[in-house]
Amino acid sequence: MPQDFFSVSELNNMIRDVLTSGFPRAVWVCGEVQSYDRNKGKPHAFFELVEKDPGSQEVKARTGLVIWANTRPRIEAVLRKAENAFELKDDIEVKFLCRVDFYPGFGQVRLIVENIDPVHTLGKIAQDRQKLIAELSKSGLLQKNKTLALPLVPLNVGLITAFDSAAYHDFIDELGRSSYAFKVYLARALMQGKNAPSSVCAAIAALQSVDQLDLIVITRGGGSIAELACFDSREIVAAIAQSKYPVVTGIGHEINTTIADLAAHTYAKTPTATAQLLVARVREFVQQLEAQWQALKESASGSLQARREHVKDAVTEIRRIWQDLVAGRREHHVRLAEQLRALPLGAAARAREDLLRSSRQLKNTIQLRLQSTVTKIGHCEKLIAMASPANILKRGFSITRSGRGKLVTSALTLKEGQSIRTEFIDGEVESIVAKGA
Repeated sequence: MPQDFFSVSELNNMIRDVLTSGFPRAVWVCGEVQSYDRNKGKPHAFFELVEKDPGSQEVKARTGLVIWANTRPRIEAVLRKAENAFELKDDIEVKFLCRVDFYPGFGQVRLIVENIDPVHTLGKIAQDRQKLIAELSKSGLLQKNKTLALPLVPLNVGLITAFDSAAYHDFIDELGRSSYAFKVYLARALMQGKNAPSSVCAAIAALQSVDQLDLIVITRGGGSIAELACFDSREIVAAIAQSKYPVVTGIGHEINTTIADLAAHTYAKTPTATAQLLVARVREFVQQLEAQWQALKESASGSLQARREHVKDAVTEIRRIWQDLVAGRREHHVRLAEQLRALPLGAAARAREDLLRSSRQLKNTIQLRLQSTVTKIGHCEKLIAMASPANILKRGFSITRSGRGKLVTSALTLKEGQSIRTEFIDGEVESIVAKGA
């Protein structure tokens, strides 16, 4: 009986031979990676490469790929040595050098990866990134958060990061070393991977309900372009633009600037640099406040001293005027007395009347001069009172002294356990420093 059929294995082997002869050499294949993340911890990597419609983003075609365990380290080494190192992951476009293979046991065509072109992937990532930046800039989303005012004293901070990460500890430790009373409201979020954008957006939304916040900080440590790609998300940029609080970012290392950084009010290069930015802003405000307080004290002291000198000069002038007046009247009386002795009785009577009239005029003049002097002294007393420390205390200021009575002008001079006394308008309060500078 003639053989007019093939067994499955015979047919599959013939298909393999046809494909092998049709593709004698490896070919370059470009597409978007799918299902690669499931291979973590496995020696071989089985995944797919897909082609999407540019408009609808629906998958038009797909094929299976495999990177054998003996090839995988070489592929990963190529990626690490690239100008901007990255890792293979889902949803990135790559260009692989593949050998076309047909596995007869399962009747499947698969591509066996032999090499990768990192330049193509980096170029595609950069191209997509620049396109998104242009769209977001045109829509105004990159500028919106920058219109909010950054608080002068940003002590209440909403922090978005991965809890207990290196970025979290770097940021918190830097704030702690400042000795300022920062209060941090932590909103945990994923900081890499395909779920990171929705996680970060949820954290931003949660912090909008915290009324006492001054600003929001989004921070994480450095990483590859693929790891930081989630912060080039349109979703995160929209959430930053809609935030009612200024957003400060500290994502990656010195060479990384994400689109989220561009959308933020302000960005720093690292978590530590972000914390230093906040500390510097608070320190600048404290220094300005201390300078204004010192200027106020010097102004009040100078004004008080000037008023003292004015009063002293006024008293000296009054004494001189009084002495001159008394001396002049005494001489006048002596002359009148001499005239009385030389005049007859009638003339003596007239002289006596002149003397009485002169006495009354002298008395009135002295009273007027005294009243004018008292008025001047009253004005001086009011000016002195306006510049006195007591009235300064009435305006809401207070004076803090150490246990020995020395004026405290800086928190840096205080030590833990030290006794201090604060003077208000209505009394004094003694305190013990709980934490020194």
